[in-house]
Amino acid sequence: MAMIYLDNNATTRPLPAVRDAVMEVLGDGFANPSSIHGPGESAKGLITEARAGVASLLGARETEIVFTSCATESINAALRGAVAATGKERPRVLITAVEHEAVHDIGQWLEAEGVEVVVIPVDGGGVLDLVRLEQELRIETDVVSLIYANNETGVITPVEEATRIARARGAMVHVDAVQVVGKIPLDVAALGCDMLSLSGHKFHAPKGIGVLYLRRDARFRPFVVGAGQEGGRRGGTENVPGIVGIGAAAVHMAAGIPERRDHLGRLSGRLEERLLSIPDSRLNGLPAGRVPGTVNVSFRGIEGSAVVLTAARAGVCLSAGSACSAAQYGGSHVLEAMGVPFEYLHGAVRFSCCETTSLAEVEEACGVVETAVAYLRSMDPSAAK
Repeated sequence: MAMIYLDNNATTRPLPAVRDAVMEVLGDGFANPSSIHGPGESAKGLITEARAGVASLLGARETEIVFTSCATESINAALRGAVAATGKERPRVLITAVEHEAVHDIGQWLEAEGVEVVVIPVDGGGVLDLVRLEQELRIETDVVSLIYANNETGVITPVEEATRIARARGAMVHVDAVQVVGKIPLDVAALGCDMLSLSGHKFHAPKGIGVLYLRRDARFRPFVVGAGQEGGRRGGTENVPGIVGIGAAAVHMAAGIPERRDHLGRLSGRLEERLLSIPDSRLNGLPAGRVPGTVNVSFRGIEGSAVVLTAARAGVCLSAGSACSAAQYGGSHVLEAMGVPFEYLHGAVRFSCCETTSLAEVEEACGVVETAVAYLRSMDPSAAK
C-alpha cells in the first residue's frame, strides 16, 4: 500500500540535497566551529554559508540570523527576550487568538510571571481584527506577536498592516512565519517586523534546527546564555549538520516560489471541490486569503480524529489539527476563536500539501476520505442530522 502524505504542515520530508549535505557534514564536517584549527574553521565556514542562504531567503542581513533548535525556541527567545529587555515591572504583550500553541503557551507563561497579555480576536474567516488591535495599542504596549499563516487553516494575517500599526505605537513585532516559507515571498524589510521565527522541518530541512531573525537594533535579552555563540544571542555549540541542512533548504525554497504557489493553489482548489461535495461539510477559513496548500474541512457530527485514523489504514496521512496539540483533549482553540459551530468543531481535518504532492495523490486521498466519512456516519446514522 503506497503512502499518500498530506500532513506537511506537521513536518516535511527532507530534500535529497538537504540529506546529502547533512550526511557530508556528519562525515567530514564534525569539528567544533569554535575551534581555531583547520577542521574547526571549515565547520565555521559551513555555518557562514548557511547563514547567507537563510538571510537571502528573508531579505535580511547575515548578522540578523540566529540559529536555534526549532521555532518553539525561537518564539520563546523572541518573546521572553523582548519582554526582559523592557526592564518594566509589568510589560504588556498582544497576541492573536489563533496563534500556534508555542505562542499561546508562552503567553500563558508570561502572564503567570506578571506580564499583561491581551488576546486579539479574529473574525469568522480567521482574520485578525485590525480595529481591535489598533484600539488595544492605544494603551502602551511592548510586544505584539502575529502568526503569518495559521498552521491549522492556512489563513493569512495582514501582517504588514498590523506591523505598521503596532510599530507606529512603539511596540516591537514578532512574526511566526513557520508555515509560509517557499509558498509566498518573505521580506522582513517589507514586513517591518523586529523578530521572525522559522522551523527547518516545516520546509524540508531536518528536525532540531530553527531560525530567529532579530533586527539589528531590536531590544533583546538572550534566552540561552553560553559561550558567546551566535553573536552572544544564543549560547551553545552550534548544530552544524542542522544548520547546513536548513541553509540548503532555504536556498531551494527561495527559488521557484511562483511555480510552487501555483501548483499548491491547484491542489488546494481540487481538495476543496472534492471535500465540500461530501454532505454536511464546511470549509474552515476564508475561501481566499489562505496560504496555498492548506485546506481545513469539518464534517458535521463526527470526530476529525476518527477520519484521520480511518484514512491512515488506507495509507493516507492527514491531521485533525496542529500536530503539537494532537495528544491533548479538547477542540481546536483556533476554530473556537473563529466561532465554528459546535456540531462541526470536533470534525475538522487538515490537508497540507508540498511541492512534490501530485494531483493524482489528492484525488485518491479525497476518495479515501469520502469512504471514511460515509463509513463513520453509517456507524452513527444521527451524525449528519
